Amino acid sequence: MVSQVGTGNHGPRRPRNRRGEGSRLREELIEAALRLLRTADRESEVSIRAVTRAAGAAPQSFYLQFSSLDELLYAVYEIEYEGLRQAMADAASQAGEPRARLRAVCQAYCRYAQEQPGRYRALTSVHGQAHHDGWKDRPLPGAPAFAVILDTVAAALSAAGSKAEPFPAAATLWASLHGLVTLRASRPAFPWPAVDDMIASLVEQVLHAPALHAQPAQPAQPGATGPVAR
Repeated sequence: MVSQVGTGNHGPRRPRNRRGEGSRLREELIEAALRLLRTADRESEVSIRAVTRAAGAAPQSFYLQFSSLDELLYAVYEIEYEGLRQAMADAASQAGEPRARLRAVCQAYCRYAQEQPGRYRALTSVHGQAHHDGWKDRPLPGAPAFAVILDTVAAALSAAGSKAEPFPAAATLWASLHGLVTLRASRPAFPWPAVDDMIASLVEQVLHAPALHAQPAQPAQPGATGPVAR
């Protein structure tokens, strides 16, 4: 179990690990970082000292588990995005033809955001950084989750006979889904149409919109300064 963080500036001091329990500290540091991200406005607010304080661990013990803050953040985002990826992949595997799979993936995305608001906020609403020195030559931790959207969009475009490039279409859809879930949550008094109806409309727009083209000067990776980059 992860130590509970108090309401003050310091969490309770965690007991020293017994022999063979070093992985428990690693898990507690990851959980502590996630808790901080859930309420942070900027990723830079999460520091090694803040994480170890929240975990009730000594700052020097951090380096027994991670070589840098970047390595910890990568682990947090990789684990958290896997939950979203799995939800979308499971939904796609249970649907039929490509258009239905795309709707199912979109529905799973929105459902995850609604059912896991704290986790979703940590992944999408914390102002990230354009570069992480510790992530050099590594795939972005959220890339596998975006790949589910990208692959499903590509299959649906092909089945619809569209000449649009999948990457910009998928990126546009992702931005639209994020807007859908965040605006519905922040403006509940607005008379929103049903979520499934809005998703159906978004899917049709993606499949029939004029072709968008990726910018050659941009790296072919999703979200270089956005949520997937975290």
